[in-house]
Parts: sequence; C-alpha cells; structure tokens
Amino acid sequence: MTKALRGLNLGGWLVAERWMTPSLFEGVVASGEAALVRELGVEEARRRLTAHRGTFITKKDFKWIAEAGFDFVRLPVGYWLFAETDDFIDGEIYLRQAFDWAKEHDLQVILDFHGLQGSQNGQDHSGQVGKIKFYRRGNRGDALQTLEYMAKMYGRHPALLGIEIINEPKVRWFLWRLLRYYDRAIPLIKPNLASNVKIIVSDAFKPLKMARVLSQRSYAQHIVMDIHLYQVFGKQEQSMSVDQHLRVVRHDWSQLLTEIGSYMPVIVGEWSAGLPEAADREGRADEYFQAQHDTFSAEVWAQCYWSYKAPGAGVWDYRSGVHSWMK
Repeated sequence: MTKALRGLNLGGWLVAERWMTPSLFEGVVASGEAALVRELGVEEARRRLTAHRGTFITKKDFKWIAEAGFDFVRLPVGYWLFAETDDFIDGEIYLRQAFDWAKEHDLQVILDFHGLQGSQNGQDHSGQVGKIKFYRRGNRGDALQTLEYMAKMYGRHPALLGIEIINEPKVRWFLWRLLRYYDRAIPLIKPNLASNVKIIVSDAFKPLKMARVLSQRSYAQHIVMDIHLYQVFGKQEQSMSVDQHLRVVRHDWSQLLTEIGSYMPVIVGEWSAGLPEAADREGRADEYFQAQHDTFSAEVWAQCYWSYKAPGAGVWDYRSGVHSWMK
C-alpha cells in the first residue's frame, strides 16, 4: 500500500462547536448553531456567524496547510449552509471560497456532510443537541436532496477528493435505516461525480460489522470507509497509561485497520493526540501522535487530524498545539 494521504479537518468553521470557539457562544446556554439563532435571535446570530466564518479560516490558512505538506482538507458542512431556515443561518459563499482556495494552493477537499436534517447523532457538531430525528422519513428525504445538490454543484470541481455522505451517525436500533440511506444516497450522487472522486461512508461506530455488510452491496467498489479513532472519551481509557494507549494504536488499531482494509479502502477521518488526564500528565503526547501517524500512514488510504484550528484546546489545535512541537 502506498503511503496514506495526509489531511487536516477544518472543524469549528462552517459547523461551529462551542468547545472550539467559545467566544462565538458567549451568552448562549446551549451548544450548536441552532442554539445561537434561538437564543440570540436571527440578526445577532447572523452578525456573529458572519464575523466568525469570515475570519476563523481564510485563504492564508489554506496556504499554510499546503506549505506544511498536507494533501487535503476535510471540510464539515451542515445542510443549513445551502438554505437559511428558522434555526440556522446559510453561508454557501464560504464553501465556494474554500474550493477556490484549495484549487489555488493545490489542495484537495473532502466535502463532509456533518450536519443532517433532524440531527444524525444529537450532538452539537450536527448543528443541534437533543433527539435524533434524522431517521424520520421526511428528514432522510431532505438530506438526500441536500446531498444531491452538493454532488451536482461540487462533484466535478477539480479540487474535490471525496464526498462523505454522513458524519458519525448513531444507529442504536436503526442500522437498517442508515443502510437504506446509503443504498439511496450512493447511486443518487455517483452520476454527478468525476470518476476519481471517492464516496465516503461512516462506520457508525461499528467498523467491522459495517465493512462486512457494505462489502456485499452492489456499490461496494465505489466506497471508502471512514473510521474515527480516539482514546479519550471511553470510561476504561481514563485509567490507562501512555504505554497502554500506544499498544492499542500499534497492535489493536493496526489489526482493525488491516481487517477493514481487506473489505474496502479506509480513511481515518478523525484522530487526535488528545489523551485522558491521567495519561496526559506523563507528557508524552508527541510520542502518542507519532505512533498514530505512523500506523495510519502504513495501513489506510488517508488520515485526517482533528483539527487544524481550535484556539486554547491544546493538542486538538494542530496549528499551534501540535505543529509547535513537530518542528
């Protein structure tokens, strides 16, 4: 396998998250962009989001990413960018700029459908916190329309590397409904994509099961599996040493990625040098970063760090928190 493509997530920009940009949410109790509109009102929310979107990521950032040797950016977007709603402020102009900047600096873009109608996971990074309503028929249908629009508008752009049709869906008892969405989405967008553009699907936190199921689909040869690998959120991980975390990376994750890769190409669409507090105190985040980087580079089609920019968030901020000790 050739060395994996390297990318950076542009998180917190066109899908805002409180922990990444706390000043944007000043005076707002809830998280997610929908909360901004509900609690601040349309005009104040528009003012803040316009200022944020116009400054958080600029053309200079694309230049920096290219000069740092990366191949692509993964760009999270929500359905609301394409049409303003009662709960969200639109902003497709920033997406168009991103594609222009990427082309100018010889970067590619993974267009990541991060926030779907009704919310696919109930988390702030889907745009709104609360109940998962994506699996309702009307919301799935609306999401397919948005996805088709994205494919028609950007599917043949020279900078497009791939379209990710959903980010981190939670399924519980609804795996069949997610698969039905995949079954409809993939043939819907494929005719609008250039032949080299990848169609990326989420593992829904069930990587091997999803790989086995999807490998039997008629479109299996056209898809890439996205898996997000972190060791910071699980209860068991809180008491692990850095050496134990490193073993997971070099042994467990390596085996997992090899097995998934036997079914289809893999992208580690999100990963980080972030560790639980106990392990973080050992001061070996750079070693943990390098172990992941080396494992992913050897095992997958592409890997993408979360995130390029997250002011004040330490190693979650590649530009200042990681790159400073990578020099």
